[in-house]
Amino acid sequence: MNIKEYDDHVSMRDIINSIKMVPKTLALIKNVNRKSFYIIIFLSLLMGIAPIITLFGSQNLLNSIGFKDINIIVWALIFYISANVFSEIISSFTEYYQSKFQTLINYKLNLKVMEKCTKLPLEHFENAEVYDKLQRVQNETPYKPFEVFVSILSTISAIVTLFSSVMILINWKPWVLTILIIIPVIFSFYFFKIGQREFNVNWLRAPEKRKSWYLSYLMTRDNTFKEVKLYNLSGYILNQFKEINKKFVRQDIKLFKRRTVFTFIFEIVEQICINIVLVIVILSALAGEILVGTVVALIQALNLISNNSRKILNTIHSLYQNNLYINQFFEFMELSEEKIYIEDKHSLRIENIENIKIKNLTFSYPTNPKVVLKNINLEISKGERIAIVGPNGSGKSTLIKLLLKLYIHENDSIYYNGISINDLDTSQLRKKIGVLFQDFVKYEMKLRENVGFGDITRIENDRELKQTLEKAHVDFISDLNTQLGLWFVDGVQLSGGQWQKVAIARALFRDASLYILDEPSSALDPLSEKEIIDMFMNMTKDKIGIFISHRLTTAKLADKIVVMNEGELIGIGTHHELLNNNDIYRRMYELETLQNEVEYGYLSEGASL
Repeated sequence: MNIKEYDDHVSMRDIINSIKMVPKTLALIKNVNRKSFYIIIFLSLLMGIAPIITLFGSQNLLNSIGFKDINIIVWALIFYISANVFSEIISSFTEYYQSKFQTLINYKLNLKVMEKCTKLPLEHFENAEVYDKLQRVQNETPYKPFEVFVSILSTISAIVTLFSSVMILINWKPWVLTILIIIPVIFSFYFFKIGQREFNVNWLRAPEKRKSWYLSYLMTRDNTFKEVKLYNLSGYILNQFKEINKKFVRQDIKLFKRRTVFTFIFEIVEQICINIVLVIVILSALAGEILVGTVVALIQALNLISNNSRKILNTIHSLYQNNLYINQFFEFMELSEEKIYIEDKHSLRIENIENIKIKNLTFSYPTNPKVVLKNINLEISKGERIAIVGPNGSGKSTLIKLLLKLYIHENDSIYYNGISINDLDTSQLRKKIGVLFQDFVKYEMKLRENVGFGDITRIENDRELKQTLEKAHVDFISDLNTQLGLWFVDGVQLSGGQWQKVAIARALFRDASLYILDEPSSALDPLSEKEIIDMFMNMTKDKIGIFISHRLTTAKLADKIVVMNEGELIGIGTHHELLNNNDIYRRMYELETLQNEVEYGYLSEGASL
């Protein structure tokens, strides 16, 4: 990435639009904890007043010395000490409440992002652009909202201090303000340009940042480490990681250099202006126009004006830059949600799934115009167990996703009990379906949770959990509270087949009227496979059972077999019917039979493929 290619033009409209984000951001932050929010605002006002009180205290103390009256001096000293103590107390309270509030903001906004993720449809998680947006939000949410809040607080305090300091100088020589204010205003626009450029650099990094995270993941997780070690991939992965992050470092150094050089120039010019005013103050003192205490007060006021005018410009710049990031948070939170989370008073509910009808179903993924399913027609009734078979990429898993309403299909092509899936309450429908996905999750959690997630409402029911484990032939762990996986303390690693049996138990733990198994035997040995399929057949006698399988020896146990190829349904029937009238099914079966014979040594000596 060449940062020269980035548009770093900043207009007044850009700045105004960014500042307009402040009320929205404050509303977001205020909802985290209203009490702490208002306390911090109040403390910020006091923090703005505190330097001026201290300034008057020092001025009064020095001027009182000239009167040589002990009582006046003592009271001036008490006031000065009290002003400093007051400032320290306010500073300590502010630090405490800000630290407390930062912790709450980090927790609640991260929770908000996670909750939003649970409401997004599957299509967003198969979209790289949404992943990039999520990456930006996850990277910035832990600290950007609080930075915005702190910037606003700093601006409040700085404005109060600046206004009070300005009033002191106005009472002396009003024209001096021109020298002190005009320079920061002129320089401020270039600060905005730098902020825009820094934002652009980080904005375009999101895809490579995700890749960098993934490369780190490959090197630091037990489930990937084996292959990395075996195939000696560490050097290749580390080189890719280095190349990505070296580029990030080069970009950051260039931006740091630009900012440092410009900040140095700004500070030199500002110091020249302050020193000019300082000379004027000293000349006034020598002419007897002002007292020593007033000289000190004016010098302090000069420093306060310089520091706080710069602070205001920096915080406006910070607000501008941070609000560019905050805007990404709001954009992410406004992503379209799955229909289940959108109130729909007309959604219908069904108690049990008695019949499934698929009528003229054609489907393409939102991110790809290619037709994945073409004019699918199929009907399944209670008590039927069907197997779906076909070559890889034939649309089997896509059909299952649509049955689960993981994708919204606008046309009324899928019906449960004669009701279009689009008219059904999504959450209630899914409660009636138990599913084992081909890429099932291996939860690095307790056995109880790995199975109980099938029906979270019964996760503490030990008797039913153990019954389900027995049905799924999970006989290798007896304690429900055993930690599975190696990510956490006292974890037990399982084989691929054992993980799959646990996942099958999770699907079967749900009291459903439709059970779907996607490649249930992919990691199982023949004996375990037969146990699982027999159990599946028994459990679905008075229900609907659907399983996807590449093994036709397993598929032929179903009441009906559905054959798919290139997104089309090309055959329905029993095993024997399809052998006689479906060429693709017959070729698949012949090839599988031949492979089994080779695998188990059934071919006669000298036979060849």
